Amino acid sequence: MANCSMKEALTAKYIISRQCDLPIPQKYPEADPATIIPFILATILFAIRMTAKFLQLGGGWGPDDYTIIIAYGLAIASFVLNTSMVHYGFGMNIWDIRPQSNITMAYKNFFAFILVYKALISLAKISVCLFLLRIFQSPIFRYTSYIIIAINSAIAITWILTDSFHCTPVHLAWTGWAMEEQGTCIDFIASTFANGFVNIAVDMVMVIMPIYEVLKLNLSVQKKVGVAVMFAAGLVLTAIGIVRVVILAQNIPDINPTYQLEPLIHWSAIECQIAIICVCLPTSRALFAHILPGTDTTHNSSAAYPYPTATGTSSRAAAASAFARSGTGDKEKGQISKTVSYSVDIGTKSKQLKRESDGFIRLRDIETGEERGL
Repeated sequence: MANCSMKEALTAKYIISRQCDLPIPQKYPEADPATIIPFILATILFAIRMTAKFLQLGGGWGPDDYTIIIAYGLAIASFVLNTSMVHYGFGMNIWDIRPQSNITMAYKNFFAFILVYKALISLAKISVCLFLLRIFQSPIFRYTSYIIIAINSAIAITWILTDSFHCTPVHLAWTGWAMEEQGTCIDFIASTFANGFVNIAVDMVMVIMPIYEVLKLNLSVQKKVGVAVMFAAGLVLTAIGIVRVVILAQNIPDINPTYQLEPLIHWSAIECQIAIICVCLPTSRALFAHILPGTDTTHNSSAAYPYPTATGTSSRAAAASAFARSGTGDKEKGQISKTVSYSVDIGTKSKQLKRESDGFIRLRDIETGEERGL
């Protein structure tokens, strides 16, 4: 087939495969439960988060909420594009895709999906950082969060531009398979590997950051574990990122890219929805605590509290109080209760309380004289 065009060579291979009655493989169906179920869960949790916000539960509206709204819009787009890719032939042998114009459509959807994926994952991580900034007031934590936000922004911009213009002329990204035009393209696989490794590293830092802060809070072991597990849900996203890299290494495309790249796209589509789920979990739990009082081990079951905005050395205690305020609901009939009053002594090294170093607050039990640190 040395004198054949690429289209003619693919047609010849298709005819041979049909004459030999070879099966036409397709890795994943259009209606794939592995992508539909995460999309449904992401939609439910996103709706719960928005409901909680409209009901003024779990804190007011903030930049993290607006960011996740955009990310969820991209999650819808990623689901539609993935389904469209499969419809046009992704997951099949490239020579089995008929008509051949569907190959071009499949590649158009593929590169659109890649751009949406890069933007969505970075926005989801930025939303997490913005959420954590509303809880933890430690200067080191806040500086680190701003750095992570900057890194995620740089990742999104860098790889979106790289993937958008990785071919010259640009349209070779989806027409280059036919080999009918002259042009150049950078190594897409190498770029994807680099993006995967960078994202995994950032994911690990983002999982460790809040867990480290939670362990320092003045909470019971049970509450520490509950809050830490909630934040550690991001490990699922990290695990999927690792799976993507491994799958790409096992399916580096050569002569059959539409078949070999589909596992990478499959797991990327799942990762998009898992990202939304992980970001919406912490805020969604406020609605569950409101509807089902007594089921939340770390929040007040009878009221919603705003995120703390602490200053001074009380910042750690303020963060702890956001997770561990005791219930103040109505007393059940027949229940014996005790009211304890506290006085507050504030000591400072100067007239004005300074952040993180100059102030301390002590709670003193008026009845017993017992002093408790805050």
